[in-house]
Amino acid sequence: MIAGHQVAFFLREIGSVDPGRRAAAVKGLSRAPGHVERLVALADDPAPQVRAAVALGLGRQDGTVPVEPLLALCSDPDVAVRRRAVNALNRLGATGPAVAAAFVQRLGDAALPNRPLVLAWLRRFEVAVPAEALTSLLAAPDPGLWASAASLLRLLPEADAVFADLVRTAQPEVRRRALDMLASPQAGIPGMGAHAEPEEREAAWRRLWKPEPQVVHALLAALEAETEPYARSRLFGALAARRVVEAVVPAAAWLADLECGPSAAAALGAAGTDEAVELLRQAVVEPGGWGSELHGAAMRALGVAGDVSAAELLFGLLSDPAEAVRLGALDGLGSFFRRFDGSLHGRLERWRAEGSPDLPVPPPDDDPAVRELARRTAERLTRMLVRDVEHANAYHGVLWHIPEVRPLLPELLRHPEGWVRSTALHLAERFDEIDFAGRLRLLDDPHHAVRQGAALSFLQLVERRELSPDEQDALRPHLEAAQEDADQYVRSFTAKALQQLDETV
Repeated sequence: MIAGHQVAFFLREIGSVDPGRRAAAVKGLSRAPGHVERLVALADDPAPQVRAAVALGLGRQDGTVPVEPLLALCSDPDVAVRRRAVNALNRLGATGPAVAAAFVQRLGDAALPNRPLVLAWLRRFEVAVPAEALTSLLAAPDPGLWASAASLLRLLPEADAVFADLVRTAQPEVRRRALDMLASPQAGIPGMGAHAEPEEREAAWRRLWKPEPQVVHALLAALEAETEPYARSRLFGALAARRVVEAVVPAAAWLADLECGPSAAAALGAAGTDEAVELLRQAVVEPGGWGSELHGAAMRALGVAGDVSAAELLFGLLSDPAEAVRLGALDGLGSFFRRFDGSLHGRLERWRAEGSPDLPVPPPDDDPAVRELARRTAERLTRMLVRDVEHANAYHGVLWHIPEVRPLLPELLRHPEGWVRSTALHLAERFDEIDFAGRLRLLDDPHHAVRQGAALSFLQLVERRELSPDEQDALRPHLEAAQEDADQYVRSFTAKALQQLDETV
């Protein structure tokens, strides 16, 4: 606490002819509340050390601090003043268009040591910064600069066009960074975060699947100029993520290439035109000398774009003697049924097709042919699962999108093989086909993966407060006993559930 006589001393000292004494007085005075006006009066002091002290001091003040003097100090000729003004605005929690404009102006300030803070602020408030203010930062050696600049670029609808142009024209290190951004086209798009509202997420996906014309043009131009297989694959991946119809011609040209073929197949599947589907169907039926990776990519892409007859083709390949073919067919069927499980993904597919004359409109989720194939697929895959538990995750990935598996789950939950029971438990949770007593029984299952699934399920139920008081009382002794479980995940999940129960009492 600053004593009264100290405040009086500082007030005298701010009138000193010595800049060092004035700066020290400003710093001392700033530690006492209620002196904003006196500090602001010194914001245009001729000595930069005093102006820096003013910026520091305003950041220390409580209550209402005007941001205008700090905004002016952000453009001060002295870098120490600019640095402290930026820090003060951040510490005060200043927001608004004027602050954003001042921070955007500082992006080109190469002498400013706290530019990463400026970039972080702009990213936190999702400020749409002009691309030209960010592209030069992609060459910065400091990851705090270039990674944040790349993340800010992602907020712009033309982001992938910028990255594609850099792939085509930039020096190797910047080119690599641009390729990395193109490899994750969904990352950082506003509305796709974990906490986004459903309406925001759907709008974000629509923006992704309806790219700006300049994005399409830039990606195709970069692809045409590309000579390295790795980069070409990344560019095909970006075209696939954007569902670019114009990718069909170049993708067809590279479909048989062992290095770029898988990504070209993905671009064909995402484009979804009749021509693309026919190319993929031929590649699945007559793979020729293709490797298993390329053949599997074609099957997966056929599921993304094909109709029921294409899915029937994949269904028939489940009996192929080659394991790679069977797993590829599984992938393809998973891609197919994902489109018909009532999710956002399926709705977006129909929205996209209905808005384009080049695309066939997929049948509705309740189409009899789709549901009949789903029933047969559920029966077939559950039979395969019990004989091939090594690939349980692959069967799980397909069945996750097939509600017709529901009547088959009780038997699977009683199966002697633990991985089968574990898979069945995940599916039962997915389709709400297990009750409190069933979960409680599986919490004592001999197989660790089953116990893990049951423990995690109870933790989530407790966190969402979906258990009745009687169920909580019945669960507690089982959670306490699980603290001696040999599996660390079971111990961790049940310990957290116990803590949550204690906090809700």
